Amino acid sequence: MKNELFSVFVLSAVALTAADCDVMAQRTTRRNLHAQAAADVRADVRDVSSLRSVAAPDASVVTVRGYDKPLRSRRETFFVTNNMKSDTLRRVYLTFTYVDGSGRMLHSQSREVECELPPAETRQMNVPSWDVQQNFYFVRSSVSNRAAQATPFDVKITVDSISVSTGSKR
Repeated sequence: MKNELFSVFVLSAVALTAADCDVMAQRTTRRNLHAQAAADVRADVRDVSSLRSVAAPDASVVTVRGYDKPLRSRRETFFVTNNMKSDTLRRVYLTFTYVDGSGRMLHSQSREVECELPPAETRQMNVPSWDVQQNFYFVRSSVSNRAAQATPFDVKITVDSISVSTGSKR
């Protein structure tokens, strides 16, 4: 009898509590969203009519040196020199080939790097690192104590093509 009375009391308390609560479905999607008008992308892009592409340029036209990618770095940096006498370098298309200490390829990627590099000048450039887990470091980078479990790698960078603009406009 006491158990039945207790059950009735608990059920009535739950019913009263549920009646007092405002049980309403909550809408979790956003309302009144509208697509933005497309921006005029032609205003942001440089005038490409004056650009001239050079596929597979001479090794003497563009020089890439000073590569670095320390352990735990999210960027790879390097220096690009424009060896031309009158053309400004606008884009460089590079292929990076990463190899381990045994010469086995770890990864390869091609990148387009935009720049404004006047004749006979050098600029530091960077690209996002291929090493998303940050477990590799360039063999000639400074090595910290944490590098015991990291893997050294070497890189070969080749210039696939370039885009130049005639004259040294800035």
